[in-house]
Amino acid sequence: MRAVQIAEALIVAEGAAALTDLCGAGRKGDATPLRVVMLRMFPNASYDDLEAGLQLALTIARLDQAEREAMRH
Repeated sequence: MRAVQIAEALIVAEGAAALTDLCGAGRKGDATPLRVVMLRMFPNASYDDLEAGLQLALTIARLDQAEREAMRH
């Protein structure tokens, strides 16, 4: 499973806003509940693929959020 597929699945399953809320502060351990969900969603994926997918999903979610905020101003 590739990181892009993992990122897409996370955004669909959790939603962009929920992802940024879960991992918004950047504190260690913020994404732990999400990682547990990811392990259940993708039991055969490598840890590196899961981490890359999570980082990609967060980047996409943050970009979406920034775009929405920019459109409001």
